[in-house]
Amino acid sequence: RLSDLVQALRDPRSAGELLGVLFRRPLDTHQTFFAMGEAIAHLHYLYYAGRAKRDLGDDGIMRYAAS
Repeated sequence: RLSDLVQALRDPRSAGELLGVLFRRPLDTHQTFFAMGEAIAHLHYLYYAGRAKRDLGDDGIMRYAAS
């Protein structure tokens, strides 16, 4: 899944925008809550491993892009 995320990070994206990369089935509200946590954990891993960079937008949303 990490490789899939790196490929998807060609353009800056938020964790919410990447849920479809990690989860290929529709998610209900309850599942989306936990999926966001997992997506953020994956993005943090890529960031601290030096494989992604992040930027806080003027809208307060953190977006990640491949390094």
